[in-house]
Amino acid sequence: MKYYKVSNSGFDNKVIVANSEYEALGYYLMEIDDQLGFVDDINVDEVDAEERVEISYTGYPIYKTLHEIYQEKESWEVPHVVVEVE
Repeated sequence: MKYYKVSNSGFDNKVIVANSEYEALGYYLMEIDDQLGFVDDINVDEVDAEERVEISYTGYPIYKTLHEIYQEKESWEVPHVVVEVE
């Protein structure tokens, strides 16, 4: 299981946990099927599970790793969207 940052021409960025780059891409395509542009415009990059992401709760930034965010989810399905990033 690995973490992949998937985006469509720099927009609609999501971090997806999946078994492979292709599984992450397929899951992403199912998530955005009504907004689909060109598949060539979709970027898939593997990211480290220990990469820290800023999460804002009540205005104060809190940083958590991608793995911590995934572990807090109710469902640990694979593939799955871990977080949407800007």
